[in-house]
Amino acid sequence: MKSIRLKNIFVVLLSAIAVITGALFLGMSRADLCFASDKEMDLDFFRGGGKPYIRISTWYKDGDLTYLKAFLAEQFPDYTFEFVYVDRSNYEPILDSQLSYKGAPDILYMDQEMIQKHAATGYIAPVTDLCEDFSKEAWDAFSYGNQMYAVPNTSQFDCIYYNKDLFEKKGIPVPNSYYGFVSVCDNMRLVKGITPFSVSFKSPYALSDAALAIVAATYFYSDRGSGFGGRLRYGRTTFREEFLPYMDDWKDLMLHQVFTKDMYTIDQATAMERFVDGMAGMTVGGPETYNEIIRRNPDMRIGTLPFYSREGIREAVIGGCDLGLSLNKNSRYIEDAMRVLEALSTPEGQQALWADRPGSQTYLKDVRFENSEVYDGIKKCRDEGRIFAPWMSWGSDLNRPVRYQLGRELQGVVLEKQTVEEAIYNIDKLVKQILHG
Repeated sequence: MKSIRLKNIFVVLLSAIAVITGALFLGMSRADLCFASDKEMDLDFFRGGGKPYIRISTWYKDGDLTYLKAFLAEQFPDYTFEFVYVDRSNYEPILDSQLSYKGAPDILYMDQEMIQKHAATGYIAPVTDLCEDFSKEAWDAFSYGNQMYAVPNTSQFDCIYYNKDLFEKKGIPVPNSYYGFVSVCDNMRLVKGITPFSVSFKSPYALSDAALAIVAATYFYSDRGSGFGGRLRYGRTTFREEFLPYMDDWKDLMLHQVFTKDMYTIDQATAMERFVDGMAGMTVGGPETYNEIIRRNPDMRIGTLPFYSREGIREAVIGGCDLGLSLNKNSRYIEDAMRVLEALSTPEGQQALWADRPGSQTYLKDVRFENSEVYDGIKKCRDEGRIFAPWMSWGSDLNRPVRYQLGRELQGVVLEKQTVEEAIYNIDKLVKQILHG
């Protein structure tokens, strides 16, 4: 009898535990049961006060997003926006990981290669209907399988910035040709005691782009040069055959100490500080460089110059359609995020993006914004279509690794560890390896 009573008590206890557990289970919210990414989305819901909470991933800091934030606040007063900053050097692998476990932000800053990659993986959604009014250049950059996968930002570019106040104070003429440029650099260094250039070449991309910009003005705009990328991607040419003969200007700039060893050792912040403080006459960069200069010295007067060459077209700027805003296919607020991208595809939205990227231009057809006089020095290049990113025509397998390795090899040249010829030989080895395994 006693054992039966104990058994009954045990059964009652088990039943009670089951009832309590079931009640707790039924009372749990979806946030308590979901994966980490879903929990994050539910947190977004509460952080937004029940309103759409749109997260935007970017490698740009607050100072480069001022007008965009103001535009979004005005257009979407009921939305809450969070900009998720990740340093550019780590941005792609972190975003790749977030996309893989469905924890990425709703709207994603991406360059051309990232957009092509994730259009193929299916992690980003097509935005074709929003992009009908953009140019063929934008479609070529961001389309995949006849669908468009990003709303284009305004154009990216790199040019030469010079200190107008310093030039006027020291009586330095503004160059308008390759020989004038070299002469000015020699005069600044040998006579005025001023460093001609302050630039960081710690990033292989920065050094690679400097070389490509010079060759762009010499070769890439010629009839033969414009088809270099197409021939390269199909193994029909080499850097040694077509690119190397036009590196004489680059080697000449090293001889005149325009490019120096210390440019490899200093970081971008130090290079910028030297330029803004008047220790150097010129620097190289794009829209973000201008923003940084003005943040550091709002009263500084600066102008722009193209990259010069001795032959060919003689002057050009490097850049192109290399930045878009994509839609996370697994966004909780996908319809709201699509509305945001739709607003950014309008002339008003593009103007907000352009205002944060001075000197750039929209890819909307029949829409143009008037840049300030700072960019008069490169206006001719823009008007005549001499803004070109050669690596974009090399093919998706070659674009990034070859552009990066070109910079790495040229770093060795700057440090006098190898010759330009040896550097180009190594680049051709890499191209062959990628194309043929």
